[in-house]
Amino acid sequence: MLAASLVVALALGLLVGPERQHVSTARSGDRALAERVERALGGATGGWRSLAVAEVTPDTVTWAGLGNAGAGRGTGVAPLDTTPYELGSITKTFTGSLLAQAIERGEARAEDPLASHLPELRGTPAGGVTLASLAQHSSGLPPIGATAAGSGFVASWGNEGPYASTSTAQLLRDAAAAPVDTQQPPTYSNLGFSLLGTALARAAGAPDYATLLRDRVTGPLGMADTGLAATPADIPADAAPGFHVNGLPAPRWDGEGYLPSGTATFTTLADLARWAQSQLGDGPGVAAQRPTAEMDGSGIGWAWVTTDLPAADGRPARELLWHNGGTGGFRTMLALDRAAGRGVIVLGNTTQSVDALGVALLEDRPAPVRTDPILLGVSWFVVGVAALLSLSALAAARRFRSGVHVVGSLAAAAFGLLLAWHSGPWFAVGAGSGGCCSRRRWQRPCSRRRPGAPGRCCPRGGPGSPSRGWW
Repeated sequence: MLAASLVVALALGLLVGPERQHVSTARSGDRALAERVERALGGATGGWRSLAVAEVTPDTVTWAGLGNAGAGRGTGVAPLDTTPYELGSITKTFTGSLLAQAIERGEARAEDPLASHLPELRGTPAGGVTLASLAQHSSGLPPIGATAAGSGFVASWGNEGPYASTSTAQLLRDAAAAPVDTQQPPTYSNLGFSLLGTALARAAGAPDYATLLRDRVTGPLGMADTGLAATPADIPADAAPGFHVNGLPAPRWDGEGYLPSGTATFTTLADLARWAQSQLGDGPGVAAQRPTAEMDGSGIGWAWVTTDLPAADGRPARELLWHNGGTGGFRTMLALDRAAGRGVIVLGNTTQSVDALGVALLEDRPAPVRTDPILLGVSWFVVGVAALLSLSALAAARRFRSGVHVVGSLAAAAFGLLLAWHSGPWFAVGAGSGGCCSRRRWQRPCSRRRPGAPGRCCPRGGPGSPSRGWW
C-alpha cells in the first residue's frame, strides 16, 4: 500500500507539482545565433523556460528562439520574433525618451517641479521634486506608493499582480501622501517613473501616457505589436505565459497607474529590435542616453544606464548602455554598444535573470551562470521548517487520539506542506521528489488525505551589475 501511495504521489508531483525549468530543444530563427546562446550558457539552461534573443545593428536584425514559449510541459514550441513577451522596466527607456522629446519641444524642462505639470501635488513634498530627479531615481520618493505596497504581500501569496488596484487617480493620491527623503541615496522608484510619465502626458496635452507613447515612440517606429495593459482585456491573447523558476504559472500584471514604469508592457522581439536600432542611431529621444547623474557606480541619464566595461581577454574598454526589466514571470535585457554599432536583446519567460547572458552575447564570451547561494539556502531552510512541522504533526496525531488534536495536527501539517510548496528549492530540483516527499510526510495509518495546494517561489534575479536588479 505504501509503495502504491508513493507511485501516486510521484505521478501527481510530475503532473501538477513544482517543476525545475530548463530550455527545451525547440528552436526557431537563426540556428547559428541559437548555437551561440547555447555556448554562452555552457549547457547551464536551468531556470529558464524560453529565450527570445536578437542581435541588432543599425541595418540588420538576427534573431533566434529557444525553448518552450507555450503553457504546456515538454518540448513545446519555440518563440518567434512576433511572440509577445512582458517587457518590464525597459519601458522606462521609452519614458526617458519622452522626457528628452518634451524638453526638445519646449513642453517641459528637466528642472521643472512635478507640481508644475501635476497641480494635484501642489503643496506636497512630491510636488517639489524635479522631472530630472524622477528620471534619475534621485527624487527621494519611495520605490512604490502605499496602495501597491499594501497589496504586495497579499498579491505575492495569492499569485496576483500588485499594481492592478492603482489607477492614475490613485497614483496621484498616493504621491500626495508619500514622504520625500532628501537624504536618501539614489533609490529605484516605480512610483517616481510613473509620476514622470503622467506629468509628460499632461505637458503634451495627451489624454494619457499610452496615447503619448503611441504618438511619439511606438507609432513612428512602426512598433505595432507593442502595447500597454491597463486592464486584463488589453493583454495579447497570444502572449507567452510567464512562470516562476519552480515551474508554477506567474500572474499577469496590469493596471493603469504604473504603466510609465513598465509594469504591464507587452512587446515582441521584432518591435524591440526597432527600438534598439533607433537608439543605436538618431532615433526619438536619444538625448536621454547621456549620463547626467550617478547610481550604484554607473552613470544614469533619463532611465538609461551607462556602465564602463574594463578591458579583458583582448577586448578593449568601452561603455555599455543598458536597461533590464522584470515582471511577475518575465526577465528582459537590452544592452547596446553604441561605439561598435551593436546591440543584444534577451527576453525570458521565467523569473531567472537574463542580464549576464545579454552582456555575454554582446562581448562574445561565456555567461557567468550560477544559482544564488543565499536563495538556495533559504529555500532549503524553508523545507526543513516544513518537514519539522509535518513530522511534529504526525507525532502529535499518533500520540493524541482526540478529534481536536488530530484536526490541529493535520492543520499544522498542511501549513508545512504549503510552506514548502510555496518557497521550496524547486528551481534546483525536480517536481517528482517534491511530490514523493510530500506524500511520505502525510502518510499515516487510516489517513485518506491528499496534499496538493499550489503556491509559488519568486526569487528576485540579479541585474546588470551582478548584485542589483533594475526592474
